[in-house]
Amino acid sequence: MSLNNFIETLFSIKDYGETHLILRIFGLKIKFPKREYALKQRENIYYEYKKNNVDITQLPPAKGQVRDIQLANLQILKEFDNVCTKAGLEYWLDFGTLLGAIRHKGFIPWDDDIDLGMMRDDYNKLVENFDKYSSNPDLYVSVETDRKNNIITKIRNKKCNHIFVDIFPMDVCSKYNIKEQILLSKKMKNFDRKVFQKRMSFQELKNVVKTAKDGYLRCDNSEKPFVVMGIEYSQPNKNWFFPKDVYFPLRKMEFENYEFPVPNNTEFYLKESYGDYMRYPSKFGMGHTMYLNLPDEEKQFIKEFIK
Repeated sequence: MSLNNFIETLFSIKDYGETHLILRIFGLKIKFPKREYALKQRENIYYEYKKNNVDITQLPPAKGQVRDIQLANLQILKEFDNVCTKAGLEYWLDFGTLLGAIRHKGFIPWDDDIDLGMMRDDYNKLVENFDKYSSNPDLYVSVETDRKNNIITKIRNKKCNHIFVDIFPMDVCSKYNIKEQILLSKKMKNFDRKVFQKRMSFQELKNVVKTAKDGYLRCDNSEKPFVVMGIEYSQPNKNWFFPKDVYFPLRKMEFENYEFPVPNNTEFYLKESYGDYMRYPSKFGMGHTMYLNLPDEEKQFIKEFIK
């Protein structure tokens, strides 16, 4: 090992995306915002709303580039909904998108992405048949590996890489007691995701996921099965398990003046996931594209795509 490489293993600062840097020091990794991004975060208007105790359900929607990204992602969601209707597949709004639906009847004002959940069988059918049912040839399914080797499935647009929706598969498993759920959630969170190779075919991915999942979960057709987050993606929740009747039967809820499927017991699900979800967060995790300098041609495409 050269001296420079040795020093780099001890200390280095590198770009981590367009808005953050990552510091490595003696094996410890620390992510922090770049100066320009940090200044813009501190100027965020939502901190003023929070300081002045403005009712969080009455916040105005986002403006500018964030709003354009939100509305473009909404167009992808609408086409995704059409595909699922044609193919007879079920999905639901999940995570921050579900929180936005119940709290804001649309996007969380400072968030710009869309998160969806699907049961494993429907998810597999969607990935393998999306092109068959989609009326927009520019939309496609992308199964990607992130920096932490999580698998993230997205519906993307060929003409703009900054608009997409995320899809997270869920699995059915037997009923476990709370202690078992928390233990299994911890084990699944710490699962070594290096097995998910970047050049893996979807069939290979399915085989790896099945092997990994079968090593943790039992499925014995119990009368009250549970739904658990797919092992491909490590969620921050302490407990990944929910009774199946928390999700099903799905119901409809307003989101940006349209109606989309949501879990049956949305309030319970959000409370278990976020605690008091009607309160302001301690820190505003700004949307993926809020401070990006998008090329003019992408900005123009996004505006046209919205229409």
